[in-house]
Amino acid sequence: MTFKWGVAIIIGGAIVIYSLWRFHVVPPMHIGVCDPTVPNEQYQKTVELLDSIVQLGLTLATGLIGLCAALMIGLQGGLRMTPRNVTFLVGSVICLAQAIIYGIWWKMGVANLWFNECWEKIDADFLQYRYSNSYYFFMLGIALISILVVVTALQRSEEESVSVGGADTGNAG
Repeated sequence: MTFKWGVAIIIGGAIVIYSLWRFHVVPPMHIGVCDPTVPNEQYQKTVELLDSIVQLGLTLATGLIGLCAALMIGLQGGLRMTPRNVTFLVGSVICLAQAIIYGIWWKMGVANLWFNECWEKIDADFLQYRYSNSYYFFMLGIALISILVVVTALQRSEEESVSVGGADTGNAG
């Protein structure tokens, strides 16, 4: 195993372990006792706003996973699949998939609140955990794609400078 693949395995393994750990420490789903006399309008507006944010994240994460998949299978031929690129692409897909899972899971918890007419429990630990994990994994996925773009740009600029530097050895006469 070369050094490049060793680094890729370490970084990729850290992403997988972190993802599994976050999934393992999910707080139990417990709403508690609901108070039917609490006015629901304020909570419903909050849930609508949070839901629109989660929906935007789900839409963007799904699209970005499609882009990463297209890059991995070679539909966009300009990206060479080095161990480093594979690591960032796969890590990004894992993080974006986690964002989707937590976003959908959060929506299921909100549906439970709606069904039980228990809007005041929107701040329950398990819902807050799901919402924040959806956000954090989405941002981590975006960060990994950004790192891939920067690394690829630097790699291409190095290749350009080497090819331009090698072409300067022409005749002087």
